Amino acid sequence: MNKIALIIGNAAYPESHLANPVNDAKAINEKLLRLGFETILRTDATNMVMEEALACFAGNLATRDVALFFFAGHGMQIDGRNYLTAINTNFDREIDAKYLSLPLDKVIETMEKGSNKTDIIILDACRTNPYERKWRGVDSRGLAPVYAPKGMIIGYATSPGQVAYDGDGHNGAYTDAFLRHVSTPDITIEDLFKRVRNTLSSSTRGRQISWEHTSLMGDFYFNYSFVTEELVAEYGESAIADADYQPTSGDKAREIIEGLRSHNWYKQNPAITEIDKPNLSTFTKDDLFVLGRNIYQAACGSSSNAVTYMDNLQDRLSSLGESTFFHVLNGILFEIYFDSKGYFRNTPKTYMIDAVFRVEESEIFKDSFRFAQQALTPYLKSLFYIPSSARGISFDVVCRVHEQDMKVVEAVFFEGDNVLYDSAGERYFDPSEDDFLVERTREDIKDSLSQASVVPSYRLKISFVGLSDDIEMVLAPYRMNIRRLAQ
Repeated sequence: MNKIALIIGNAAYPESHLANPVNDAKAINEKLLRLGFETILRTDATNMVMEEALACFAGNLATRDVALFFFAGHGMQIDGRNYLTAINTNFDREIDAKYLSLPLDKVIETMEKGSNKTDIIILDACRTNPYERKWRGVDSRGLAPVYAPKGMIIGYATSPGQVAYDGDGHNGAYTDAFLRHVSTPDITIEDLFKRVRNTLSSSTRGRQISWEHTSLMGDFYFNYSFVTEELVAEYGESAIADADYQPTSGDKAREIIEGLRSHNWYKQNPAITEIDKPNLSTFTKDDLFVLGRNIYQAACGSSSNAVTYMDNLQDRLSSLGESTFFHVLNGILFEIYFDSKGYFRNTPKTYMIDAVFRVEESEIFKDSFRFAQQALTPYLKSLFYIPSSARGISFDVVCRVHEQDMKVVEAVFFEGDNVLYDSAGERYFDPSEDDFLVERTREDIKDSLSQASVVPSYRLKISFVGLSDDIEMVLAPYRMNIRRLAQ
C-alpha cells in the first residue's frame, strides 16, 4: 500500500512560542516512516513554505492509496472557517491573519481531489489563540467543525470550540496519546482514535476530549500485521508452478500426488485414503505443499473422498502433526488463489472456501493463514477478504423494480463503491441490458457473492436495499461478477 504524509510543526511564533509542535512533527514523522509512509516534513514553516509543501504533497497523491496531513501549532477560526498559522502570519489584523495562514479548507480540497481512497487529517492545532485580543468581536477559540468528504477522517485534538493543551512533556498531550497507540497492530483507525481519546482524557484529567469527523468507507490500519518474507520463500519454483511437478519423496509420494492430479475419481478417491501420518512422514516440504494443492483441486472437482476430507479438514490435518500439516494447509490455501503456473487467478477456486477457512479459528493453523496473507500481499487491491484478518465483510445489494413488479439486483456496493460488473468485466452490470437474469433467493445471492468475492459465508453480511422483508425471490445475474477494481 502506497502511503504519503505531509507533516508540519510550527512553534516559533512571535510573542507566543510553543514548546512542543516541532517535537510533535518530528516524532510523528519518525513513527510514520516506520509504518511505511513516505513523508514530507516541515518545521517552523512560513506561509510560503507551507504552500509549497502542500503543492508537493498534491503532486504525489495520484500514485498513492493513502494520504495523511498532520499539523501541530496555532490554529484559529475566523467566521466559521479554520486556518493553520505560519510562523510569519501577521496577527495585527484579522484579514492579514487569514491570508498569511493555510486554510484548512484548501488542505481538504487538495486531498479530496486526489485519486487516493483514504485521506487522514490530524490536527493538534486547537491551542488558545493569544492574538485574538487584537481583534474585536472575533470568537477564535479552538477550531470549527468541518465537513469530511467521502473517504476522509479528520481528527481534532479537542472538541469543536474548545482548546487543547501544549503538554508538559516532550510532546503535546494529544500527539503524545496518538504516538502511544498508532503502532498497535490490527486495530482500525476508528478504534485507534477511541484509544487516543481515552488516554488523552486520563492524562489531562478529563479537561481535554479529542474528537473526529469521519466519512471513511472502508477500514484502515496504521499497523496491519503482515508476516516476514521467510514463509513465502518456503517452496521451490516447481512447487509454486506445479503443472509439471515431479514428486521427490519416493514411490508413495508419486502414487498419491499423481492419483489426485489425474482428474479421475476412480484414482483420486483411493489416493485420498492413503493420506495419513505414516505415509507422509518421509515427504519433502515441496511434496507436502503440492499434495495440499491437489487435495483441494480434487475436492473442487467433486471427488467424494476429497470432499469428505475437506469437510473434516481440522481433524484430518491435526492427525498429521504440526511439521506436516503446515505445508499441506499452505498448499490448500495457495491453490485457492494461484494457478498451476504460479500466477494469481483471475477467478479463484472458491468451491470449498468455507471448509478451508473454518480452521482459521484454530490457533495451531495460524501460521498457514499468515503464509497465505503474505503470498497475497501484491494483490491486496483485488481482494475483499485477506486470510488471517478474521474480520467481517459487508455488501449492500441494491434492488429496484423490474418488469411485472419483480425486483432485480441493480448494483452491489462495498465500502461505497459499486463492485458488480457485467460478465466481461468491462462495465458495471446493467439489468436493462442483460437478458440472462434468473430468479434467486436471498441465501442463493449470498452464496454467490461469497464465491465471487472469496469471502467465507460466515464472515459475510448482506444488506438488501430497496427490498422489503417479505420478498424472498429477486432477479439477479446468473453469474455475480464481483471485482474491487475495474479490469
